[in-house]
Amino acid sequence: MSDQNLTLADDERMIPTCALEKDGHAITFYTPTEHVKALVDTIFVQEPETIEWIAEFNAGDVFVDIGANIGLYSIWATISQDVKCFAFEPEALNFSILMRNIVNNNLGDRLTAYPIAISDKPGFDKFHITVFEHGESCHVFGEKIDYDKQPIDPVVSQGCYATSIDELVAGGIMPIPNHLKIDVDGIEPKVVEGAKQTLQSPELRSLLIEINDKVMDDWEMIYYLESQGFNATAAP
Repeated sequence: MSDQNLTLADDERMIPTCALEKDGHAITFYTPTEHVKALVDTIFVQEPETIEWIAEFNAGDVFVDIGANIGLYSIWATISQDVKCFAFEPEALNFSILMRNIVNNNLGDRLTAYPIAISDKPGFDKFHITVFEHGESCHVFGEKIDYDKQPIDPVVSQGCYATSIDELVAGGIMPIPNHLKIDVDGIEPKVVEGAKQTLQSPELRSLLIEINDKVMDDWEMIYYLESQGFNATAAP
């Protein structure tokens, strides 16, 4: 069949996916672009410390993934460790892939995704997108500044609602997590600020958070976490 004879129905049937198998676990990811396919292909080598961290989870644990992107780690943790996962990803293109990945792997009863941002308090604002392509990152909620606290010029800003971890827990939307991942490209301190009550709970056993060691706000966040009993270990 020549390209010019392809119909929309034909195109819909040609949905690109990528199947992975590791340690006896089979996963299917939706891969609409070469960039997304590259993210999937390097899931176990791009951030090995994250994979090692997930391997320490126990079956039945609650994992909260803030800044889930297309769901690489949400999907892997849910399947490989049999956890209950709550994933948060406000960027529209990435959220659509995340939802496809949940459906493709039949995880609707164990992985709940929300198209909202997490910050220090509830409210509406803009979510600033630096590259409007599937699987991209380095977007930011609120101020138009990047993870170096420098001004950015987004290609588009979408309307977005944000809430805090403490609000979600207090409202019964999710239980206190046993494991918490925060990767939001610059507003990690605000996420921590909105999780102070949750961080005091003994049920929260581990925290993986991205920091910028050039930014004082991030160091102050680390000092605060250490004061709450967390032992900081830097990834290579």
